Amino acid sequence: MLGRKPIIFTVHGFGKNLSHEFDPLAKYLKKRRYEVIQFDMFSVEDSDVNYLDWIKKAEQELQIQLKKKRPIVIIGFSMGGVIASYLASIYRVQSLILCAPAFQYFDIPNMTAQGIKMIKNSSGKQSSSSLSKNHYIAFTEVVSHYKSSIQHVDCPVYFIHGTSDDVIPVDSSRNAYRLVQGQKRMILLEDARHKFLYDGQMEQTAFVLIEEMIKGNIK
Repeated sequence: MLGRKPIIFTVHGFGKNLSHEFDPLAKYLKKRRYEVIQFDMFSVEDSDVNYLDWIKKAEQELQIQLKKKRPIVIIGFSMGGVIASYLASIYRVQSLILCAPAFQYFDIPNMTAQGIKMIKNSSGKQSSSSLSKNHYIAFTEVVSHYKSSIQHVDCPVYFIHGTSDDVIPVDSSRNAYRLVQGQKRMILLEDARHKFLYDGQMEQTAFVLIEEMIKGNIK
C-alpha cells in the first residue's frame, strides 16, 4: 500500500527547529502510510551560512527520492516554500504544497525584531541555541534569488496561510498565487499564526487539508 502513495518531500523553513517543524505533520501522514522525507538544509553552526549550500542540499535530497521512480509531493514551509517552488520548477513532481511561504516578509523593523529575538538573548549576547545574523542574511538571499521560481511551476500548486501570520504576511501567498499559471488553490486559515503546523492549535485542521491536497481532492 505504501508504494502506491506519493512520497512526501518536506522542505523546512528558517529557524533552529529545522526539519523538526514537520514532526507533527509527518506523524499524522505516516499513520496514513505515507513515506515522509525530512532533512536539515543547514546546521545551527555559524559556519553553515552559504545559501547556495542550502539549495544544493535540498536538490541532492530530492534527487535521491526521484530515483525511486514514484510520484513526489513537495511541501514547503516558510522559507522552505520558496526553495520548494524552485525545486518544483526544475524537477517533475506530482504537486506542490506551500505553507505560509516566505516570498515576501514583513517590513524591516518587524523582521529585524524577529531576527534579534532569534539571534540574541536578553543580555544582547549570542545565544548558543539560536541562529546567527549570518543565517538571517542567508535567508534573505534565498528569498531574493528564488522567489521568482513560482512563475515557472507547472504542477498543481496549493497554498495554505494563516490570516494572523505574525512573520510572513498573507499577501506573500496572495501575490505568489497570482503568478501561478496552472492549476492552483489557496486556503486561508482564519486566525492562524505562522507556526500553524506545530503550534498545537491549528494542526489538525491544517493536516486534514494537506492530506486532501496530496490526494488531489481540492480543486
